[in-house]
Amino acid sequence: MPDADSLPESPIDSATASAATSRFRPWAKSIFLLLLLVWLSLAFWNSAKPLPPGTHLVSQTSRLSEVDVDFFYESARHPANPAQDIAAIDRAEQLIVLDRSPVSRKLAQHLLARKRLRPTLQIVMVTDPGSEAFGGTQRQTLVSLEQAGIIVARVRLERLRDSNPLYSGLWRLTFGWWSDPFDEVPAEVSLPAWSRMLNAKADQRQLVVADDGSGGWIAVVAPASAAASLVLRGPLAHAMIAGELQIAAWSADDDRLPAGPPLAARGVGSIDARFLTEGAVQTALLDAIAAAGSGDQVDIAVENLSERRIIAALLRAAQRGARLQVLLAWNRMPNQAVAGELIREGGGRIQVRWCPAETGLSRPKLLLVRHRTDVWMNLGSANFTRRNLGDLNLEAAVELRMPARAAAARAVADYFAQKWSSASADADFADGSAVGYWRYRFAEATGLSSF
Repeated sequence: MPDADSLPESPIDSATASAATSRFRPWAKSIFLLLLLVWLSLAFWNSAKPLPPGTHLVSQTSRLSEVDVDFFYESARHPANPAQDIAAIDRAEQLIVLDRSPVSRKLAQHLLARKRLRPTLQIVMVTDPGSEAFGGTQRQTLVSLEQAGIIVARVRLERLRDSNPLYSGLWRLTFGWWSDPFDEVPAEVSLPAWSRMLNAKADQRQLVVADDGSGGWIAVVAPASAAASLVLRGPLAHAMIAGELQIAAWSADDDRLPAGPPLAARGVGSIDARFLTEGAVQTALLDAIAAAGSGDQVDIAVENLSERRIIAALLRAAQRGARLQVLLAWNRMPNQAVAGELIREGGGRIQVRWCPAETGLSRPKLLLVRHRTDVWMNLGSANFTRRNLGDLNLEAAVELRMPARAAAARAVADYFAQKWSSASADADFADGSAVGYWRYRFAEATGLSSF
């Protein structure tokens, strides 16, 4: 008797299977097309959706006197400048608002000590919720701040636009439904944490704003333990606080958030100052570069430079006769290809030097335009890339226009000169090849990059 497995397939069974497959195929195709449509819709919407409150800010111009603006940096003459953010915290009596990521142990200790000494002091900490496994703030540090009565607003980064829309659209369709950064195990590289990290979203603002204990306000623009910091006194602090409290409001459902001081009058003095965030920083940079021409000097110190409008503006400034010094971190992408383009197209008016990538140029990002009698300066957290200037990550900067004789103008010029003189002038590191150029252009345009 033949084995059952060797029997020929019944025509009836074959027809039944074929009919079932035929019925299934349209359903499978429909499901696939529906998922594809949802994915692409999520990618489009989250790359163009309205910005949340407190972003893309342009404050009104404040007039500051020269004594209200200080630029501090470490040098051979001043090797041990005190941490200005810590000094501001230690003087506050009414309100401290910070946006800092990560939160260092030293900073947390000073906040806790000040809160114990002044129990009625209101403190609001806005911070990136990134896992400590990837360099974020240790969970216990934030918990200790909360237990002391400090409001900690972990930014809901999913409210921001996506810089990597194809990946982030897929992530929102899958992990995004049930993945919560506040439910992760500290220091554990879990699949949800790893998948969220690939969205490349971050709060990178580095601000400390506080009352000065005598009726005024002080703002410090600098990352933790930076070798350089900008300190401002006066009404610009009010605009900074207002923006940070808006972010805290949609990131932390906390009815203890303070109202903040009312916006102050324009003020008097010889220095014009504005507070800028996200895409507004890019607009200000483009305007300042566009004003540079023959006889002017443009100095740049950033980790990464790749934003196409910024690059085009720099090349046009060189064509108008401005001289440019560009200081970049020693990163292969995007800086090699961008340096090659600037040197090739700059007509001999653009110099590029390199700092070791691991030092990150001590983190503050600087553009300095020096005219004959005045100086325009932009200092903040944003690298000059699409991700940092395109209303995607949270970034902040302060713009100053001041007389060239002002102490702050001389100090920042000395700071850049010090960085420039110690940097490498290795022209061979620049990459002028078409392959390098299009590789970085593709990486930035799609968001599939680390810059």
